[in-house]
Amino acid sequence: MRKLIILSLVFLSVSCSDFLDKEPLDQITQGNFYKTASDANLATISMYSVTGSINWFGLSWMITEIPTDNTTVGGNDPDFSPIDNFTISADNSPNTQYWQQHYKLITLANQVLTYVPGIEMDEEIKSGYLAEAYFMRAFSYFDLVRIYGDVPIVTTLPELGQDLLIPRSPVSEVYQLIIDDLLFATENLPDTRPSSDMGRATSYAAKAILSKVYLTTGEYDKSITLCTDIINSNQYKLVPVADNWLRDVSDNNAEAIWQVQYVGCGPLGTGNALQAFFAPWGQGITQNSDGWGSQIPTAPTIDNPGTTIKDAFKSEDLRKYHSIMTAGDEYPMINPSEGGYKYPSQGASRAQVNIKKYVIGGGNDVCFMSTPQNYHVIRYADVLLMLAEASCKRNGGLSVTPEVVSAFNQVRERAGLSKEEVITTEMVYKERRLEFAFENHRWFDLLREGNIQKTMQLHGKQMQDHNILFPIPTQELAINPNLTQNEGY
Repeated sequence: MRKLIILSLVFLSVSCSDFLDKEPLDQITQGNFYKTASDANLATISMYSVTGSINWFGLSWMITEIPTDNTTVGGNDPDFSPIDNFTISADNSPNTQYWQQHYKLITLANQVLTYVPGIEMDEEIKSGYLAEAYFMRAFSYFDLVRIYGDVPIVTTLPELGQDLLIPRSPVSEVYQLIIDDLLFATENLPDTRPSSDMGRATSYAAKAILSKVYLTTGEYDKSITLCTDIINSNQYKLVPVADNWLRDVSDNNAEAIWQVQYVGCGPLGTGNALQAFFAPWGQGITQNSDGWGSQIPTAPTIDNPGTTIKDAFKSEDLRKYHSIMTAGDEYPMINPSEGGYKYPSQGASRAQVNIKKYVIGGGNDVCFMSTPQNYHVIRYADVLLMLAEASCKRNGGLSVTPEVVSAFNQVRERAGLSKEEVITTEMVYKERRLEFAFENHRWFDLLREGNIQKTMQLHGKQMQDHNILFPIPTQELAINPNLTQNEGY
């Protein structure tokens, strides 16, 4: 299967090989580009190079996983540790990258929305390109509003030489933009994609993201309707938790609603970089024997018994083996030509446990710093558990509705766990923690649950009220005097 996105800031087109002769992206204007349907396609594809870069999902875990009860930093990195212990400042590098990359995607989406309408081409295809741009813009703003609160709403391109000194807009206005954009996307994106376009947004991806938006804003009936529509489409199903679960060889499977596509192996930044950050140090898993172990799972201590991610997994949970490495675990699928890999009995981190998810191996078998494994943005399991969460919240914290309980139990049974007859909101969040461990969901789940400070204090972290939002980057405040800083920073 030909994958769509090469991780670098270039376009990849399956139909137009002459793009390398065109001017760089930052020099493209309405005058020298945006003339043909091919140009419209290339401009649309360019958005995916941002989400696939190391500065997006390759680093997002620093913002959405490190400050949670799932993980902690593997060392004393000057960028990561302040995020972990809630002493982050406005000049923190990962935080700055997070802001800038999201607005970079918004700019590319706005270029498509500004220039593509003027191109003479098939109107249905044009609407599809515009829908992709609305989808990507909404996706970016959904992250931004949950991390920073009020943010500048940018929907147009600046005139040549003019700075965009836009103030922050209220959270309610940002969410309205997100919803409007996603509604257009749900109505104008195709339901499915051919293999040559795998990774491009679909109507079901838009519905899944919109469902989570409604779940976040408390519009539970709308979230339930969208989840039900996705379920009843019969487009997706859970795949078994087996040796290839969430590995590169099972990319774009029946559970995948939207994945960031990666191709090949190579230096850091040319593929999925998560293995480099997650694999334990000095264990021979990668070609150079040195995954960095930058993020490690939380493990029991005297101060937080029973609350860590290691505690959360029951021994019979099939996901545990594929999510965390514990003493004596053997992985024949990692470096099989070298006899596989066995996690040492004494551990390979100070927590004596390491992340397994997104670690697929190295040596002579696959890759080192960058792997070809896709990044899972949203899976069918997410839809099933969103349905359960929205239903419980709508009904005072629990649900006995057969369809809802069935959706919840599908996820549990796939993991080898017993069925439940009644589900509660608390049960749903516990299940989400296990199902999506290290997939950049935990911070947002804790925010929706509403107990994030209490949860983090159980882990000995002194999270204050203002830490619910991240600081506006210093660089952005210096550029735009109309921006204001979040309280407490």
